Amino acid sequence: MNQQISAQSQKLLLQIGRNIRRTLDLNTIWQQTVNSLGETLGVSRCILCPYESSSLQVKVAAEYCQEPFLPMLGMEISLTAAPHFLQALATLEPVVVESFAANDHFGPQSLLVVATAYQEQPNGIISLHQCKGRSSGKGNADRPWTQCQIEFAQELAEQVGSAIALATLYQERSKRVQGLSQLKKQFLLKASHELRTPLNHIIGYLQLTIDDQADDPIEERDFIQEAHRSAIHLSQVISNILDYIELSEACQTHAELATFRSQEKSGHQ
Repeated sequence: MNQQISAQSQKLLLQIGRNIRRTLDLNTIWQQTVNSLGETLGVSRCILCPYESSSLQVKVAAEYCQEPFLPMLGMEISLTAAPHFLQALATLEPVVVESFAANDHFGPQSLLVVATAYQEQPNGIISLHQCKGRSSGKGNADRPWTQCQIEFAQELAEQVGSAIALATLYQERSKRVQGLSQLKKQFLLKASHELRTPLNHIIGYLQLTIDDQADDPIEERDFIQEAHRSAIHLSQVISNILDYIELSEACQTHAELATFRSQEKSGHQ
């Protein structure tokens, strides 16, 4: 049995590794994880909860669930009421639980909990359930978790933790890029307006002068002065725009340098 599970584990780990490299979508990574674990280990239920260090509760974001057991998808779980979750998050080691309240309507009889993490920082929780009434060959709730299953779940959690970190970074970067794109559009619209207004004044007053529309030399001088004032204002607007562009490029270069240094530092650790 252990050799069979081990072979399935190796095959599944390779498959999940390929899938992780194909997608940067968190929902897809979460669902692939619970489906793969649930089907391979024949458990009654497998859930995955993303975790943030500032939160006191987690939410079930993906689930594999066998009938007739109740689903937990979307359920919020308080960490203070789930000490096995806290233990897995704190130690980054697998936790087995085999003691539950008699009135627990989700019917667990044995749990295997592993935390996903990246660079020793937890970012998710995987909980595998063997439930009452389940007696299939692969998912017998009466047997304890084998060492092979525990090691497989832990190794998979390590891969998933890295995938979650990469996908999260990608999504955060995408949001920043979208935000910057929107800001650039707003800036260009405003800059276009700020440029057109004094430019139109210059063209208008010079055109009046060229067409001899002034009633006398004094009014003609007023036209030229207005065009001159608009030209000075236009020069100031252009200068402000160039300063903004230069500052934006400097900030982007600084951010890219900081990212490079951070990656270089992580690579040397």
